[in-house]
Amino acid sequence: RLRRSECRFVFESREERRRTMSTKEGNRFLLVFHTVVVTLVGVCGGLLLGLSIWATVNHNQEIFGLKYSGSSFLNVVGRLGILGIIVGGALVVAAILGYLSTLRDGCGTFWKIIYGIIASVLVLLLIAIAVGNLLFATRSNPKELENFFFDAWNESLKDPSYVAQLCQIEQTYHCRGFYDDSCNSTQQMQCPSCDTPVDPSITAGCWNKVLDDFKKYYYPVGILSAILALLLSMDLIAICAI
Repeated sequence: RLRRSECRFVFESREERRRTMSTKEGNRFLLVFHTVVVTLVGVCGGLLLGLSIWATVNHNQEIFGLKYSGSSFLNVVGRLGILGIIVGGALVVAAILGYLSTLRDGCGTFWKIIYGIIASVLVLLLIAIAVGNLLFATRSNPKELENFFFDAWNESLKDPSYVAQLCQIEQTYHCRGFYDDSCNSTQQMQCPSCDTPVDPSITAGCWNKVLDDFKKYYYPVGILSAILALLLSMDLIAICAI
């Protein structure tokens, strides 16, 4: 027959083992969650990085192949694909550091700190991207984008080597001119002279058509950025407990 002190020892040992097993199961779940998050982040970052590099190289650093020599923020970010390359590269780096942070030796703690810093910055950046895209999607006519495209359209009209690209935009979007087909003396710089005449029944301007095409990407990009920001925020909490 066991003494009272011995029974207490057996009971406490069982409770300790139970707590240890519960802690290990919790850590295992957090580790799986962390692995899934960094894998998703790495895949999204790799796709964004590859797409941004491809767009920059194949489109000769030009939006719709149009000429633009201005210095607007949209030109720097959009035409050069700088934002996509930076965010995509940062996501890939964060994913690699996320894997390294699970190492059990002393280096794991170092990488965990570095991962936490980069992931925190990425969360803020992704939130800004999400808010910016969702605001653009809800605005009927983003003036910044309109001014940028208007300047690029008119600058391309003045260069004969870019007129064919404007004609291609009109054929692709079934539009005529920038705002509409009224190519009179006050809008003579808004309609290109194309080898293949545009259907006279087409009166819609290209700006609204292009804007509708742009808006198709605002919501998906904004929602995806918000989801990644949320997952990274949760992972920052999880990585501290692993």
